[in-house]
Amino acid sequence: MRSVMRILVPVGFVSVFVLALALNTRYCCQASVTEEELKNWPLPCYQGEKLNELRNWERTWAGQRINQDSIDQVKAFLSEEYYQVYKNPENWGADELWFSIIPYEQVLPTPGQIAATRKYAPHARLDNAPRKAYWKGGIGPDEFLSGWDTGETAGFPFPFPASGLEIAWNLDSVTHGDTKSYKRESALINTRTRVEKQTIENKTVDYFTGRLDVPPLPLKPGNNKGIRKGILSLLVEPADIKGLMMMELLYLDVGKPEDLWSWVAMFRRLRRLGITWKLDTLHGTEMLPDDENGWNSHINVKNWKLVGRREMLLGRHVDVSKYSRKNGQVVWSGQQLERINAFVVEAHYKDPNSSYSKEILYIDPEMWRCLQKVAWDRQGVLWRQFFYHTEMVKSVQGIIQPHCVELHSIDMQKKRGNPGKDRVIEIGLPIPDNFWTVQQMQKMGY
Repeated sequence: MRSVMRILVPVGFVSVFVLALALNTRYCCQASVTEEELKNWPLPCYQGEKLNELRNWERTWAGQRINQDSIDQVKAFLSEEYYQVYKNPENWGADELWFSIIPYEQVLPTPGQIAATRKYAPHARLDNAPRKAYWKGGIGPDEFLSGWDTGETAGFPFPFPASGLEIAWNLDSVTHGDTKSYKRESALINTRTRVEKQTIENKTVDYFTGRLDVPPLPLKPGNNKGIRKGILSLLVEPADIKGLMMMELLYLDVGKPEDLWSWVAMFRRLRRLGITWKLDTLHGTEMLPDDENGWNSHINVKNWKLVGRREMLLGRHVDVSKYSRKNGQVVWSGQQLERINAFVVEAHYKDPNSSYSKEILYIDPEMWRCLQKVAWDRQGVLWRQFFYHTEMVKSVQGIIQPHCVELHSIDMQKKRGNPGKDRVIEIGLPIPDNFWTVQQMQKMGY
């Protein structure tokens, strides 16, 4: 991580006023990257002596099965919240919870991500003009990525980030294969009653801008409405809401709230939903719509702070076929975690009346994806924990890339949760623009 600025202070010649001004000036020298630096990018998480140290550590720990009896030996590499869950399996409907440690393996960007980053990152800048937005707090100077609202950028804008905000823009620049369809299978579990309610939904995601590997690149032509991405969910189970569809269109224009539509199969009615719908949980789960992938809305709804780097055990090359749990057990056993030097980012909503008072995101420095997240309620009490562990999959173009296969949410207060698996149907199949219309929703409903 490189310093944003350097301040040379002649001893005894700088007033308190000048020092305070320097410390409070944000992004006066934004982290930039040159084409020469990008020739050697992407860089692995570990190199040289650091890699040797990691391999020596792995000789002891790789292949080890870690449960409540041995977890203290690797506690330093876990968040406190993750540690407490696996240390106390009886709170989560299990006699034993365990995971295994696997060797670190670099995750390379896709060819399109590499090409787009090398092309656009040298010109990435944060706009110094404030902007009005539909959310409380708006956008201040040096917060909005220049060119984002016109689709004139792609790839990771800050491959060598120096702030939490720059990391957040990298997170938002991931297009998850540009287009993707997958089946989400999860269970709503209450540990006290051990009752499970199964849910199955088919989801489709399509990015209109920032596209990397699936033509047209880097954006779809004729996008007159300025759509950033579309998300469609079709409920298959449970039977009482089978056929329910939800469509969300996120726009590049920060003054325009998301369009949210639902198709209620029972009544064959199309309803438009207000933006406040995103403050409620999804289908009885412990997840808000914007908790998807760590964050699923405009970056500037929040303030982002880089806490630092931390050696963590996180799920990057998992095999969910090896996961296991018994009835009433909220958390999977059998996760495969590998050690990486993650970024730790703290996020706060600008609107104090929003769902969470604070979030901590653990972000992978190679994929720029959130792999775990912890959230606190408005009173500042620990509330929810999320796992976004990934597996490597192949797109229809034959490109290997990470896919969030484990979307897992836990209510730390009520001791309940939703262990789920996202099974890929297709990645990289072009989707026609007329798919993202209310007329198409009606046709699918009938």
